[in-house]
Amino acid sequence: MIESIGSKAGIGAVTPQDRLVVPITPASPAANAAARPSEAVTRQLELSALAFDFGKAAPVDEKRVEEVKRAVRNGTYPITPETIADRMLALKLYWSPKK
Repeated sequence: MIESIGSKAGIGAVTPQDRLVVPITPASPAANAAARPSEAVTRQLELSALAFDFGKAAPVDEKRVEEVKRAVRNGTYPITPETIADRMLALKLYWSPKK
């Protein structure tokens, strides 16, 4: 058998006084400030949105890409084996060579 809430030992029956609604005092300004997100959280959300926007499209300089393509087609793109080797070593060793 299921017991009602008021029939447990040590707890009396529910009275009309138990059902009264107690008015709540308005929160203080400090409590309102605590409820708002902090400046750091707001800044983090802004940065997250910015990072999401950057992830949509890569920043590509279309003009530079066309110049390189044209130079490769024409055979005028400068290829220096020493520079290529330096850059490959830099990638392998995680350092940046002097430009």
